[in-house]
Amino acid sequence: MKKSIFSLLVSFALLSAVNAQEKLSTLEQTIKKGKSENITALIKIAGGHLIINGETAELAQVKLTYDKADWNPSIAFAELDERGKLTITAQTEGEEKHIGDNNRCNINLNPSLNYSLGIVLGAGLADINFHDFSIHKAVFRLGVGSFNVNLSNTSVPLLKVEAGIGEATFDLSGIWKNNLSATINAGIGQMNLIVPANTGVRVTVKGFLGNVETPGYKKEGKEYSNALYGKTKYNLEIQVNGAIGSVDVSEK
Repeated sequence: MKKSIFSLLVSFALLSAVNAQEKLSTLEQTIKKGKSENITALIKIAGGHLIINGETAELAQVKLTYDKADWNPSIAFAELDERGKLTITAQTEGEEKHIGDNNRCNINLNPSLNYSLGIVLGAGLADINFHDFSIHKAVFRLGVGSFNVNLSNTSVPLLKVEAGIGEATFDLSGIWKNNLSATINAGIGQMNLIVPANTGVRVTVKGFLGNVETPGYKKEGKEYSNALYGKTKYNLEIQVNGAIGSVDVSEK
């Protein structure tokens, strides 16, 4: 009898998984590389799992796998005066609700182009790899969840982050060819910042309730700076505002 009941439970679980997969829809699109070398990319995902990499020679390759009850996705691209605008949205219809990570947005962008980025993600997961991209400006608005953003070797001069609840990691390591001005309005949770070991760094923390961990930085009031700050050709200025939780700075 026990074996029979166990078999029934396994069968039910497998059937549920199959039914869940059958409910999923797919939207795929490849956008050919044209004359535009400068791209404004606006990505707005209500929730789920956002994955971004730089593994295409085209302008973009996008694949969305989703439940129609959760997302109403769209992909659009337009060019004007040799500047391109890429817009990818996957929004809910009606009231906001929890969206499972079986709703996945996979985006491959061309790392040889120049980008201005605006990325909004609600509740969910993000694995974003912009390593070696050329980025003029990056704005992130993060909701609830776990977010990993690799901006190493990008030399992005302007970074703005609106963080929600959960854990967020921003990798700012690598070689810098200009100064960085970063503003992070942190939420509730943990903010991890990975910075280069061979560049001047100053982190200013305001309105923060929690712990700040640094690799032996000098502390003056609300400012934490490494021994190289003000001595290297370029410096990273990072301001963290209004968080409850922890800020962890590490070098790479």
